[in-house]
Amino acid sequence: MEPAQTAPRVLLLGCSELRGKLRDGGLSTASVRGLRQLLEREAELDARAIVIGPAALASLTVESVVPRLRNAWPLVDVILWWPRASGSTVRAALKAGARDVILAASADACAREISRIVAAQQLLPRAARMGDVGRKSEASFEGMVARSRRMWDLFDMATQVAQTDATVLILGETGTGKELLARAIHRRSQRAGRFVAVNCGGVTETLIDSELFGHVRGAFTGATQEKAGLFRHAHEGTLMLDEIGNVPLTAQYRLLRVLQEETVRPVGGHQEIPIDVRVIAATSRPLEDDVEAGRFREDLFYRLDVIRLEIPPLRERPEDVIFLFGQFARRLSEQYNIVRPDVSEEFLDALVGYEWPGNVRQLENLTERLVLTNAGGRLTSDAIKRAMPFRKRPPEEEAQRGAARRASQRGTDNGAERIEVDLDRTLAEHVAARVERVERAYIDRCLEAARGRIGDAAERAGISRRTLLRKLRHYGIDKADYR
Repeated sequence: MEPAQTAPRVLLLGCSELRGKLRDGGLSTASVRGLRQLLEREAELDARAIVIGPAALASLTVESVVPRLRNAWPLVDVILWWPRASGSTVRAALKAGARDVILAASADACAREISRIVAAQQLLPRAARMGDVGRKSEASFEGMVARSRRMWDLFDMATQVAQTDATVLILGETGTGKELLARAIHRRSQRAGRFVAVNCGGVTETLIDSELFGHVRGAFTGATQEKAGLFRHAHEGTLMLDEIGNVPLTAQYRLLRVLQEETVRPVGGHQEIPIDVRVIAATSRPLEDDVEAGRFREDLFYRLDVIRLEIPPLRERPEDVIFLFGQFARRLSEQYNIVRPDVSEEFLDALVGYEWPGNVRQLENLTERLVLTNAGGRLTSDAIKRAMPFRKRPPEEEAQRGAARRASQRGTDNGAERIEVDLDRTLAEHVAARVERVERAYIDRCLEAARGRIGDAAERAGISRRTLLRKLRHYGIDKADYR
């Protein structure tokens, strides 16, 4: 039976034998004949994963094909099914941007692994919806880049809200991108006027009325000419009032009246001027607390809190940290024409383990600092230590927290990896497959540390040269790849 049309789709290149097995697992599939046809299908954008099998890999190089696919499908996982891949080939594929290299020889085992990867994805709800959010060279929502489900759910809501004229209240910590989200809503709307943003905390109490509502000539000392004010400036457009909680009480009543009457009276004037403005307010602190403390009018709060959009802080979406770092690093390397630095596992763990009080803005600034000062090098946790000396936690603790978070993203529980069990296989078969996987990874690391020297690698592993050579033949590993 065909899976429902809403089932996640997997595109298959050179591995049509997986088609039936993936469908049995509830996935929708489509086979393509070659890379050109695959790239031509980009416009469909209806895929969660692209799987390239042995038949196709025989005539392709991972360094050439994976980056092209990642560029065309930035939110779609590229998976290689390559049972005899060497350690160096696996590293090259992962470095090029592949999500995983599946070494299982049987189609059944490969299909199970693909199903696990697709099920664990935390991307946007369906890639087909990317066409509705203007995907260009990056997987972005009007310039906002994200990989987490929470952010793409937020983008979906923002897209729906944009089609209305309802007042919006955006909540989010400093650096989460409140103004970017407000701009995105304006761009998605049918409003032809300007997008105007003002930080209410940056305007003095004596000038806030004039700034928002305008003034007539001679309204006060220094008012030598008429000023339209931001509401009139944003006529038929969108006005963003950032840090709305900083508007003084004396101006809050006038703001409430403007929202209710949809007219504005300049300071010193007598005429009510009709306006057509969509208001988006934003705050980095809970307005409810200000209402209870008497610092913010309750009636104005309810007038603003029609549609509430809350941007989660970066520390609550660890899957976005590494994704954003990679996006920023790629953009910077292209902008400055420099080689992106390599990254170590402990560096990534430290990134994810950090609390990011400055959120995306802080991560972007840190990425620029690290990329420009380590071009062509390798980033370790020491690089973060030098770049951010004033952290609340030592880098070692952050790395441990980050490792736990990354393990959780990969589908783990309390640090123990979840293992899918197939009751059609015996316990011995399960254990043997697990042992081989660990053994191959261990030998790969030993050879890497020994730079391909068999004697040194065998000594590290605690086995004889003959045993190591036999295992290299068994796994198809070439020692020359490590030199």
